[in-house]
Amino acid sequence: MFEQILNPSYYCFNPHAIPILLAGILIFFIGVFILLQTKKTMKNMAFFFFCMSLSLWLFPTVFVYFSNNPQTALFWYKHFVFLGVVNIMPNFYLFSVATAGFLREQRYSVFLGYTLLNAFYLFAITTDKVITSPRLYFWGYYPHYESWTFFFFLVYGLLFVASEVNLWVAYKREKISIKKAQILTIFVGLLIGFTASFDFVAKIWSVPLYPFGFIPSFILSAIVAYSVIRYRAFDIETVIHKTILWVASFSVVFVPAFMIYRWAFPFIKESLLLQGCFGMMSFIVFAVYLRLIQPKIDHFFQRRKADLEEISSRFVEDLVYLKGFDNLIRRIETTIAGALYPQWIDIFIYDEKKKSFKAVNRGEAETRMSAFDEKDEFLRWLNKNNKIVYREFVEIDPAYAAIKDASRRYFNAAGAMVAIPLVLNERLLGVINLDKKANLSRYNALDFHFLTTLKNQSAIAISNSLIYQDIEEQVRQRTEELVEVQKQLIQAEKLATVGTLSGGVAHEINNPLTAILTNVQMLLAFSDDEGGKIDKESLELIEEATQRCRTIVQKLMAYAKKPMESGQVSVIDLADVLKKTVAFLLYQLEQDSIKIVVETQEGPYPVMGNHNELEQVLTNMILNARDAILAVKKGGKIQITLTRSGDEIRLDISDEGVGMSQELIPKIFDPFFTTKDVGKGLGLGLSICQSIMDKHKGQITVQSEPNKGTVFTIRFPRCSGAGENFIDDRATHSKHPMREGTSL
Repeated sequence: MFEQILNPSYYCFNPHAIPILLAGILIFFIGVFILLQTKKTMKNMAFFFFCMSLSLWLFPTVFVYFSNNPQTALFWYKHFVFLGVVNIMPNFYLFSVATAGFLREQRYSVFLGYTLLNAFYLFAITTDKVITSPRLYFWGYYPHYESWTFFFFLVYGLLFVASEVNLWVAYKREKISIKKAQILTIFVGLLIGFTASFDFVAKIWSVPLYPFGFIPSFILSAIVAYSVIRYRAFDIETVIHKTILWVASFSVVFVPAFMIYRWAFPFIKESLLLQGCFGMMSFIVFAVYLRLIQPKIDHFFQRRKADLEEISSRFVEDLVYLKGFDNLIRRIETTIAGALYPQWIDIFIYDEKKKSFKAVNRGEAETRMSAFDEKDEFLRWLNKNNKIVYREFVEIDPAYAAIKDASRRYFNAAGAMVAIPLVLNERLLGVINLDKKANLSRYNALDFHFLTTLKNQSAIAISNSLIYQDIEEQVRQRTEELVEVQKQLIQAEKLATVGTLSGGVAHEINNPLTAILTNVQMLLAFSDDEGGKIDKESLELIEEATQRCRTIVQKLMAYAKKPMESGQVSVIDLADVLKKTVAFLLYQLEQDSIKIVVETQEGPYPVMGNHNELEQVLTNMILNARDAILAVKKGGKIQITLTRSGDEIRLDISDEGVGMSQELIPKIFDPFFTTKDVGKGLGLGLSICQSIMDKHKGQITVQSEPNKGTVFTIRFPRCSGAGENFIDDRATHSKHPMREGTSL
């Protein structure tokens, strides 16, 4: 007989075997996947055996359908198919016992079920009292069962009932809601899978009822597998509903077509033309199904995913326009609330001073925990693992066994259901806590995918916002210190300048830099995943330019922190003083549409003086030139020329501003005299500049005409004895002198 079943002449192609073959392959891979991906528990091993018994039933059935004679079909069924059939229910019964935790109590029942049914299998292959010669139906040969199979059906039915009872008892006993959902899903899945027993109708009464049992068997294995993996049974409803709609829509389209074909077959079997027309019509119906019906089903179930992706995309776009840390926190809160509808949201951010995580998005009237210590065991675990934690998972997932007690204490104190860590560069910046949903539904896989994307974006945005907030805070604190400490007119004038520039520049740079750097870092993080569509080199150039802007703000802080150092003079390079002053003022001048052009000859330009005080002089001069230009038009140019002539160093600052009459020029260096509007100047700037120049043995002269601009000329005595490559107390100042024609 073995030679016969290996002879190709005993087989012919049967299209009805193809769906069974595909189902058997899928079920086989489901069983292997569960075995490889999950912990080797008795429950998972039992499910693997269950899938293997289904595959052992389906794979040989393909050869039964391919057989062109009853003897070959009978051999395949009795020796191989029936072995898979008799072990399906014992394996599932073992799975139900392991799931319910009754293995110790029901181990003898499990052994008895395997023994009885496999004994019946041996009886079937050694006698002709169970399975007799197959009958030929439109789908192929199919076996016939004799009266002895009553014993088989009785044991099979008892094991089915016992399995459902085990699952129901476990469901009623279970306290954890997500575990209850898992057990209930398996319970319902077994009811669906048991409909495969309708295949026995054709085997017992010889009724030509198409054996569709492979479909509910596949659905059952898919449902159970999805429930076992990572305890995500709460998402199985979508899988079930989608599968049912696919099967229903497919049946509505193809069952009538198949019935018509069976009815018309005697009339068209002799005509190739009619067969071709029927085949073309079937192809058109299939194409219409794929083109119109199936996409609508997919769209119906993917609508929620698309909505969450759109919300996430809008959140990223809004980061560009957000101003300030508080606005960012509110945007994160409203985004989560609008997408998932939790009853409340707490956002905790790390406070460096207090060494704790403090709630930043709610008032003190709330009774929930308002702060967590940085040494909290659960928070340290979040920092290390950077993983969203769902409270219900902690109780059932072995991955959380080490922190089960710590997480329980945290969730009880916070009153939360979900903890979302905000981790960047292995540092926990904060935690977002969510309560249960307002509609009391569970958080599902789509929700966690959305939260994972949002937490990564939020961590980057919060990190950058905190950096710039700290810079602004340092500027503010330093300005306040200067107001208290500096009592002299020079300090007071510098305070006004630094306070105005630092507050304005830092605030103006803060917002766009936060948005630019946040989005660039996010794009860089995903650039490799986009298949090379994103130009990583361009992104790195943008990030480098943004970091340079941050450096400007840091220079501004350094300027604000410099002491006056009155009376401390040394040999300095005037070109270096000019370069640093222009770099400091460049951003604000560009905001006012003022172009500044610096022309120098080959340096250096050594003078004896105080670096800080000379920066004060140049700052006042350049800002006065800016104000003069803005008094008559919206933009213009400031020309600065630095030259040497013998023992003299000369600096000319010219503007295209409003100019002055000859009567006003002698008064401009008087204290408290100003040509600006009330409230826009104290009249101390030029007076202080004159005092500083006197101290440095230099002089300031002015040339001006109304509406033709002004030229301030500053002359310094060149420091005698300083070589061309001198090194002063600020050695780095003279290493890179500005070249002729430099334009900034």
